Amino acid sequence: MLTSEDSSHILKVFIKDLLGLEFQSLKPKETYHIDSYKKTYKETAIFRTEVDVLATAEDGSHTTIECQIQSHAYFHERAVFYLAEAFRSPFGNLEASEVEQKNNFSSLRPAYGINIVDFHLFDRNEQALQLFRLLDEETYRPFQNRDGKELLILCFLSLKNQNIAKKSPAYHWQYFLKTGEILSDSPEYLKEAKRKIDFLTLESEEKEMIMKIDKSKAIHDAVFATAIEEAEERGILQGQKQGLEQGLEQGQKEGREQEKRTLVLNLLKLSLPLPQISEASGVDIETLKKWQKELEQ
Repeated sequence: MLTSEDSSHILKVFIKDLLGLEFQSLKPKETYHIDSYKKTYKETAIFRTEVDVLATAEDGSHTTIECQIQSHAYFHERAVFYLAEAFRSPFGNLEASEVEQKNNFSSLRPAYGINIVDFHLFDRNEQALQLFRLLDEETYRPFQNRDGKELLILCFLSLKNQNIAKKSPAYHWQYFLKTGEILSDSPEYLKEAKRKIDFLTLESEEKEMIMKIDKSKAIHDAVFATAIEEAEERGILQGQKQGLEQGLEQGQKEGREQEKRTLVLNLLKLSLPLPQISEASGVDIETLKKWQKELEQ
């Protein structure tokens, strides 16, 4: 949802809604797709990952986004560790823009950490959204660099804690991340985020469906071929073999086309962009427009 190539605007508003910081540009260090992630997970047997999302802004700031479902010991330390790693990672990078010569610290940029947790990290009666920053103990003046930007901010959003303003953007994110659903008055970008999630789910179902169809076809072909061989041995089929093969092939083709049409109609009901549906299904745009019109009628 946050790291695909066409989701940068959702990533930006997600960070703005939780941190209160707005960036002109923001992009993830890595882009992911659910299928490639699953493939990597299976091949490498991942037991420990780096941060879930690392995004960089136009000023070089780093934002880490972590999702932790289960609580574990030293989670507080882990959250600070990833924030510190993000802050120190550019150290000594003399190729960074506006880096002062012979000063490794000039390459350091602000770092912000967002942690989504499904447990009570602190007191259950405290706020679900909490921000921690470096502040002067008496004046609460934030610790800033010479550009007037805070160097470190650590954010936690608990999906379990219900103490959150119901009209706030953070509440809409909390509800969506917890349930997978959106409220009727949710912002448009959250509705788009849900459509993306639904599309990825349907895409996985499409692949599973195709695999089942292909498997069924392979089994059916094998059974049919065996029956033909047995019939030929008994001299039953003779000249009827070709006609039966053609009939089988046509029937299977029509069945697959009907399955594809049903899936595409479901995608159209989600109001997804036609180019996306066309790419996923292999159905041309003109046909999609025709089916869309039939749905509207």
